[in-house]
Amino acid sequence: MIITLTSFFHSRLVLTLFLLLILIAACGSKGKVAGKYQAEGKDLPGQVETILELKANGDGAWKSGDEEISFSWYVKGSEIRINTKGGGVIVGDLERDAIHLTLPGNKKMIFRKNRLN
Repeated sequence: MIITLTSFFHSRLVLTLFLLLILIAACGSKGKVAGKYQAEGKDLPGQVETILELKANGDGAWKSGDEEISFSWYVKGSEIRINTKGGGVIVGDLERDAIHLTLPGNKKMIFRKNRLN
């Protein structure tokens, strides 16, 4: 079987375009999810405001009172995956303007997107 130079480059071009489309789709979902989310509910840690900030570049911060913990995140289907600096992964469900997280110890939190930021 002889592969011509033209068919080789054509195959590479198709593969490159396919990977580019996947990358664009992945970045697009991060852009839709990115923003600031405020925890709601009565079980907030120490009854202080808790904010989840998701940046479009995949960086994030969990802010509770004067404390701030940085992490990275990505979207997989209808889930958000939060990668902690310690190597743990917290998986949450995405629903329109809300994120439902189950934290260690089976504690559930809901974060609503702040439309002003």
